[in-house]
Amino acid sequence: MIEPLTNILQVSLPELLSGEQIINTNRSANILKSNLYVCPICGNIFHSTGPAMISCCGVTLPALEAEQADEEHEIKCEKIEDEFFISIQHPMTKEHYISFVAYCTGERFESVKLYPESSIEVRFFSRGHGTLYWYCNHHGLFKKRI
Repeated sequence: MIEPLTNILQVSLPELLSGEQIINTNRSANILKSNLYVCPICGNIFHSTGPAMISCCGVTLPALEAEQADEEHEIKCEKIEDEFFISIQHPMTKEHYISFVAYCTGERFESVKLYPESSIEVRFFSRGHGTLYWYCNHHGLFKKRI
């Protein structure tokens, strides 16, 4: 039996086809340096704690670059007892909506998937300082330290 070339070279098929080897030098995987990916075709959401080669629907996905929110994407975060109550005044139509909200701390990454025509109200148990991420399907990824 012939062994596949990917096994011999110890690389994945996408790495072999692209000619770029993914080497994660951060073996401890710092969750605060997480990468987020969203498929532009089907909307799948991917999270990695280090460099990764992610593909979906036949497309290799780049890691998203988070921006500071503009007026249209401003997030409201209130601490109510042991929870953060998150809300955003943003359209939630089938064409333009917030796809997810995530809360990342030093030990956890939590996300809530949102859907068109729903409200944007999310609660996260307060686990200390961290970063909120939210993704607009038209304008990309935004972040805010809390």
